Amino acid sequence: MPVLDLAAMPSGTRVFLDTNVFVFHYRGKSASCTALINRIAHGDVIGYVNTQVLSDLLHKLMLAEAAAKKFCGFGASDLKHWLSANRALAVQLTDYQTRFEDTLDLGIKVMRITKNILVDTKIERAAYGLMTGDSLHLGNMNRHTPAVRHIATHDGDFAHVPGLTVWKPMDVIR
Repeated sequence: MPVLDLAAMPSGTRVFLDTNVFVFHYRGKSASCTALINRIAHGDVIGYVNTQVLSDLLHKLMLAEAAAKKFCGFGASDLKHWLSANRALAVQLTDYQTRFEDTLDLGIKVMRITKNILVDTKIERAAYGLMTGDSLHLGNMNRHTPAVRHIATHDGDFAHVPGLTVWKPMDVIR
């Protein structure tokens, strides 16, 4: 299925955003991801996420802040160890929550992950060989009315899904 340059997404597109789009935006690694976030905020593009994307984003923002403040390395186990040893200092991690709440205020539509989605996405896992998280994204997209047929992601995991248009940031700085 087509993989297109995120920078060329037409106005009015209804698109599901993978966590990496937000991460590249917040870390200043992709101008096209930042432009997409701004387009959603201005109503030019309609953005969707599910609760897993939001949970992953909150986690990654906390990790990034802790690493930026030199509290720990960038790994989840580093942060867990630091938090265990420095519970009283955890109050110094506040920027991640502000960024997260700013993301929620963009007007992005949130799809819930329900018990039925958790069970029913076995169809997407079996049909397309997806990991559980990706199958939840696709399952939410497929079961939304009307279905969301566009996804913005840097991952190549969705390129083989029929009927899905993948928008990829081609300008990611590593």
